[in-house]
Amino acid sequence: MKKITLKLGFSIGLILVLKALYSVASLAMLKWFLYPMIPIIELFTNHSFQWIDALGFSSPTGIIIEKSCAGGNFFIICFALLCFKLLKFQGITKSFLHIIFLGVCSYFIMIIANTARIISAIKLADWEWTHALIDPKTAHLALGSILYIFILLFINHFISSKYVTVQTT
Repeated sequence: MKKITLKLGFSIGLILVLKALYSVASLAMLKWFLYPMIPIIELFTNHSFQWIDALGFSSPTGIIIEKSCAGGNFFIICFALLCFKLLKFQGITKSFLHIIFLGVCSYFIMIIANTARIISAIKLADWEWTHALIDPKTAHLALGSILYIFILLFINHFISSKYVTVQTT
C-alpha cells in the first residue's frame, strides 16, 4: 500500500509541476515542442510554415500553429496515463530512468497525435462544403477531442495487463 501511495503522490506532483510549467511557458519556449510536427504537416498538407516570433509557425495561407496547438496538455494527460499505469519504483536510478522513458514516449505519442489533429483540421478547413455545416474552429476542437480520446483509449488498451505485465507491488 505504501508503494501505491508513493507512486500516486509522486505522479500527481510531477503532473502538477508539468502543468504549471506549461501554463507559464511562452510561445518562444515552446518552439522546440512544436518544431518536430512542422515538416510532417508540410509534407501532408502542401502548406509551408515559417517561424514568426509573435505568432508561432505561420503559413502564407493564414494558418497559424501557436501555443494552443502545441499539444502540451495532451502530453501531460498522456504522461499521466503512462505514469499511473506503468510507473514502478525500483530504486532512485531505475525510477528516474523509467520516468524519463515514459516522458519520451509521451512526447512521441503527442507528436503523432497532434500532427494528425493539425493535418486533419487543415484538410477539413480546405473543404468548402464543411463551412456551411460547422464552423472550422468548432470542427477543429471537436475533431481534436475525438482524436485525442481515441488515441488515449488505444494506448490504455495496448498497455493493459493483456499486453504488458506490470508489477503492482
